[in-house]
Amino acid sequence: MSKPYKMQMGDRELTEAEAWEILEAGEYAVVSTVDPDGAPYGVPLSYVIMDKKLYIHTGERGGHKIDDFEHDARVSVAVATEVEPCFEDTFFTTRFASVIASGRISKVQDRVMLRRVLVELCMKYLPELKDEIGPAIGREIDVTAAWCIEFDEVRGKAGRRLSK
Repeated sequence: MSKPYKMQMGDRELTEAEAWEILEAGEYAVVSTVDPDGAPYGVPLSYVIMDKKLYIHTGERGGHKIDDFEHDARVSVAVATEVEPCFEDTFFTTRFASVIASGRISKVQDRVMLRRVLVELCMKYLPELKDEIGPAIGREIDVTAAWCIEFDEVRGKAGRRLSK
């Protein structure tokens, strides 16, 4: 793990617990990788947090992101919540809460865990269709993969948040 950078506006840095709350609340994450030629590649993905790990799903066949995952397991993850443009005093700005995290990604090999990840993803995004989850997973599980990101570092930052 590289040495963490000092945050430019240190008064906006969140605690690790607050950063995890943002990860839990986020709608999607941008997962960034590095191509074999060194080019960055970031893709927004639906995700779920379980046991302080981030899980995503993909198709079983290869593609740009999967090729990158297999080339270099290091990834960066960005999540933003509470994003709202606002006008404060005399300038335009944005309310936000965000997380930048880094870690390593690996394919979920255990079929029971794969099913658990898919159930949790479905419950996060479409809980009203919970009765359809089992049959849908049964139809798609052989062409679906799940990936787990274990974090080395999780840092959060926020500005102009509304009190909850």
